[in-house]
Amino acid sequence: MIRALCLLLSFAAATSAVPADDNWPQWRGPNGLGIAAGSYPDTWSATENVAWKTEIPGRGLSSPVVWGNRVFLTTSIAGEQIPGRIAPDHLDFNHEPGYLHPDSVGVDYVHTLKVLAFDTADGELAWERTVHDGPVYDNRHRKNTYASATVVTDGERVYASFESEGIYAFDVDGIPRWELSFGGMAKAGLGPGTSPILFGELLILQGDQEMGAGSFIAGIDKHTGEVVWKTERSNRRSWATPLLLDTGSRTELIASGAEAVVAYDPATGAELWRTDGTRSHPIPSFVAGGGLVFASAGSQSKVAFAIRAGVAPAEDRIAWRYNKGTAYVPSPILYDECFYLMTDRGIVTCLDPATGAVVYEGGRVPVPATFTASPVAFDDKVLLTSEDGDTFVMRAGTTHEIIRTNSIDEPVYASLALAGGTIFIRGAQHLFAIRDTP
Repeated sequence: MIRALCLLLSFAAATSAVPADDNWPQWRGPNGLGIAAGSYPDTWSATENVAWKTEIPGRGLSSPVVWGNRVFLTTSIAGEQIPGRIAPDHLDFNHEPGYLHPDSVGVDYVHTLKVLAFDTADGELAWERTVHDGPVYDNRHRKNTYASATVVTDGERVYASFESEGIYAFDVDGIPRWELSFGGMAKAGLGPGTSPILFGELLILQGDQEMGAGSFIAGIDKHTGEVVWKTERSNRRSWATPLLLDTGSRTELIASGAEAVVAYDPATGAELWRTDGTRSHPIPSFVAGGGLVFASAGSQSKVAFAIRAGVAPAEDRIAWRYNKGTAYVPSPILYDECFYLMTDRGIVTCLDPATGAVVYEGGRVPVPATFTASPVAFDDKVLLTSEDGDTFVMRAGTTHEIIRTNSIDEPVYASLALAGGTIFIRGAQHLFAIRDTP
């Protein structure tokens, strides 16, 4: 009981420790947790509280990233068909060649990949840079895009990963600084998704692929693009973004994987510990709090579990497990002393983060919906955004309650970004800035 109470207090402290600044610098914002400090509107429509909207060319699942007066995105524009071009051969789960996913498409077209920057005040295009214009290495899932990894910025430079098509660094005014390629990174013809993160002077990229051959995680000098360290991994393809966690005595770089979850020293790439993997495709990203890291997956099997970070006996690494209610794509969120899981159909489960005990399950949004975007939270509210472009405002707490539904009347697949009192929503055709307007 005492241990559980201490954990709950530490979860509350972790929630209140979200940086109170005006930036959303990476996938899922400050610390990668999906939580924003400050005040934001909780009511909008396609016209109400829309400060501006601007057209985005092409397709992309990358989320907006915000620093100061700039919001950054990536996009992919399909061009001419390349008759006869085929994808590289893929392995099935038995490591046999010849695997072709039925929804695998795209390699037989030219693709133009761009990094875009917009002014946060009015949505005007500040700059755009084409980083690739030609054939791509592999197929993608028809629902995925070649611009699905979210950029990361430190306010001086912007770093964009297109996986097989390279990693690119620009300053915030769009001046190219360096580029780097790790070669073709095959993922069963399902496309990219893992976002880069920053640690001090290093850009970190998790590069799991196929059935484990060639998988790696790497630390790259953010100033020069030189690979500082590169650690081989045996984990099969993944789309989750790694998480940096300050344990009090050290910072751990924690990488998801179907076969194993592994923690590394982010400065050197040396392995610190490992524990059970997600078994299913690692697509949802971690969240953390109270000394625990929370993993989930929902493809081949449904699983959510809490991992004790830092120094702990191997046999005591897993704190608890829960085997339903997880999503194939959306990541969970830890907020207001509750660990929320949401299925791809919007069914919400609230678990006690310290023990895994069910607080409630079976919470539903008011209309049938499908979700690709991950939840974000602010001011005792959790935002759940569906592919139809409806954002369901859920009250945080131990009772499931949907306060209202806001729609931009446009499909949404990317997760929301919150910075400086503005909610940035990447729709299928436009970028929306939602803020309280007179």
